[in-house]
Amino acid sequence: MAKKGKTAHDAPKATAEYYELKTGAVDDLVNANVTNAPEVSEKVLKKYRRKSLFNVPDGLKYYLLKAWFAGVVCWFFLIGLGTYGIDALDMMLIMGLVTGLMWDLPVNIFIRLKAEQKDFSRYMMFPKTGVIAGVLNVLYGVVLVFLTAQTYTAIDMMLKTAGSPTILSVGPILFGMFTGTWDWIFLQLKKLGTQILADAERKAGGRPARK
Repeated sequence: MAKKGKTAHDAPKATAEYYELKTGAVDDLVNANVTNAPEVSEKVLKKYRRKSLFNVPDGLKYYLLKAWFAGVVCWFFLIGLGTYGIDALDMMLIMGLVTGLMWDLPVNIFIRLKAEQKDFSRYMMFPKTGVIAGVLNVLYGVVLVFLTAQTYTAIDMMLKTAGSPTILSVGPILFGMFTGTWDWIFLQLKKLGTQILADAERKAGGRPARK
């Protein structure tokens, strides 16, 4: 049987016909700049960021940071000045003031610079800057140190009740962990209170709940 002749459809295609050139996309890429580039969410950006082998969550990262600074305060003031016979309440006040300053200056500044989420205020009790926020952070530090001291007292009482002859010694590691834990508790209470107020305002205004 004779072969049929080749038609126009059987002719070899040109190379360009095998590819659908996206000229519009190329033009957009060439002409892209800060003003016309589309906004990309933080969730999408995180997919392309280089992740380390030990990806520490932000909450734990800032907890460890605060605990470290509190431990430094304990080391330099409680241990360093303990030989000068300073009264316990005075020492507690000094350490609270210094802890509050640490919270207001290096800790909060670091969180503002490094927090990936725009809402970094959830990692700070008083996230605003200025004199008033600084005073509040200092007073907050006094409260944290006072509660940390009460934590030591409560643990010592439990050990005594259990018949243990030893007491829990004050050191930078435990002091930092207790102080950071109290700060975490207050931040959770702040978050809960904010959610309750937001729900109350939504119900009062008749607005739908956020998804």
